[in-house]
Amino acid sequence: MNITRTIPLLLGLLVSAVSLNAHCQVPCGIYGDELKFGELEQHIETIEKSGKIIRELSAKDGLSAQDHQQLIRWTNNKETHAQKIIDEVANYFLAQRIKPGAEHYEEKVELLHHIIVLSMKSKQSVNVDPVKKLAGKVAAFKGIYLDHTHTH
Repeated sequence: MNITRTIPLLLGLLVSAVSLNAHCQVPCGIYGDELKFGELEQHIETIEKSGKIIRELSAKDGLSAQDHQQLIRWTNNKETHAQKIIDEVANYFLAQRIKPGAEHYEEKVELLHHIIVLSMKSKQSVNVDPVKKLAGKVAAFKGIYLDHTHTH
């Protein structure tokens, strides 16, 4: 094996792996704002459904081993989707789409902060209230963001 060919090949593979992992922070234009909002809304629906099933299972008398296993799976599912919202808000909207000094900058950042906090609270609880508030904040952010992003 020729070392002068191997090292560039390995470096190329490493760079490719890093690029694939960081794809969403490359301004390629593949991901659209509407798609991102659809994903956020789907995550909220999943969190809401997960919480509902957790509450239903927890209300049962004499939980079986299968019930316990399902509680764990639905809890993990709820937390995973809440974390996905946090990641999308930070990595897509805050890091790439919301520019300092842009129209309604402070309002957008404040709404995104609320979305992150309410996602965290949705991870910590099966209460419906944080999820409903989360859905409201995402809708409010979507309204102000799309209104001002698509009119220019």
